[in-house]
Amino acid sequence: MKRILFFVLLLGSLQAVRAQQQPVVSSFFEQIGRSNWTGAMQYMAPVMKEKLTADMLKGVWQQIEQTNGKWEALTSQKVVRDGNHFIVTAENNFERTTVIFRLTLDSANRLVGFFITGSRPKQVMLNTNETTDTVHAADGTVLYGTLTLPEGQPHSPVVLIIAGSGPTDRNGNSLFLPATEGFSYQQLAAGLAAHGIASLRYDKRGTGQSTASNKPLTALTLDDFVADAAACVDHLERSGQFANVSVIGHSEGGVIGLALAGRQPMKCLIALSTPGEAIDKVLLEQLKPRLADSLYQQSVSILEGLRENKTPDRVPADLNMFFNKGTFGYWKSAVRFDPCAMLALTQLPVLVVGGAADVQVTPAQVTMLQDCKPGTQLVLIEGMTHALKNNAALSPDKKTPLPLSPELVPALANFLRQ
Repeated sequence: MKRILFFVLLLGSLQAVRAQQQPVVSSFFEQIGRSNWTGAMQYMAPVMKEKLTADMLKGVWQQIEQTNGKWEALTSQKVVRDGNHFIVTAENNFERTTVIFRLTLDSANRLVGFFITGSRPKQVMLNTNETTDTVHAADGTVLYGTLTLPEGQPHSPVVLIIAGSGPTDRNGNSLFLPATEGFSYQQLAAGLAAHGIASLRYDKRGTGQSTASNKPLTALTLDDFVADAAACVDHLERSGQFANVSVIGHSEGGVIGLALAGRQPMKCLIALSTPGEAIDKVLLEQLKPRLADSLYQQSVSILEGLRENKTPDRVPADLNMFFNKGTFGYWKSAVRFDPCAMLALTQLPVLVVGGAADVQVTPAQVTMLQDCKPGTQLVLIEGMTHALKNNAALSPDKKTPLPLSPELVPALANFLRQ
């Protein structure tokens, strides 16, 4: 679900910044770094202040720091002109991550937009049984990943782990995910290795180290992500290193896995927290309790138009974080992917796994997917959230990542070894 609920953190409309006013951006981040929320607010235009208070800014920044560590410094600014305005892309170093912001100013030099466009780890941390790996996509884009091998077990089975939607990196970390919910995919890889199963997990285009896409990120479609995953499966097959290749797809990654299953040789597929309906229906299910009825109905109309390959003439400002010119191409492709129909046509063994405490892809969605093909195995894990953690677990310091739900890895390993 690239570019939906979890792809951008929008704090204002997408306007602009004047190139000669880079000091404004520097001062803005300097005030935030000092926890001077009122001081940072002085750089904002009235329209921004109507949407964002000092307390709200404090809460958002604390959430960003919880995920990425303490802010360290503004390291670079890049300015481009957009009509009568200028847009500044500002990279900031945090303790663990470089976070990329986009800021906009009006003609009076006041901030009217402030949001996040991406991030990358300052360094990739590897466990002792892990090595870096690279995969070349069809268009030459290099995808960076981590290969985890079970110790002392050559020619083991291997799984490709496909991440969920938005800026989620190979380890399962995201700008918008609390630190306690992070590192799910790295934990999954370690757990599988303990059961004698190797894995490759990778940064999707625009995420982590895989930022140098040969196709503009705003032009990417879900088909591109399917093609990238196919290149990863081919890479593992060609290596000759493994007994067989399977796929584990999480959330949107499960939809990608279902698309792969119809075109790519593999042993089996695990659809982990994967919906049974197309993504536009899942988004509407998420939005309905959160939006006023008028905005919800406009969301329905926009998605209906996109499904018919029509570009919306106008998008309300409150919906711009979901629907904008950078996401229209993605939506037009994504709505064509019907998980239920794809599963029904799959000849591979498929395991559907869901969490009873998952509020993003609900148990009803997971059960719906299983029902699409008789004989499909289902595991529904009590207390498991969308981040694959147990909702009753507590982090000792509210920063340490929680462990995976204890029932998850054994269920996956048992299926993969059948």
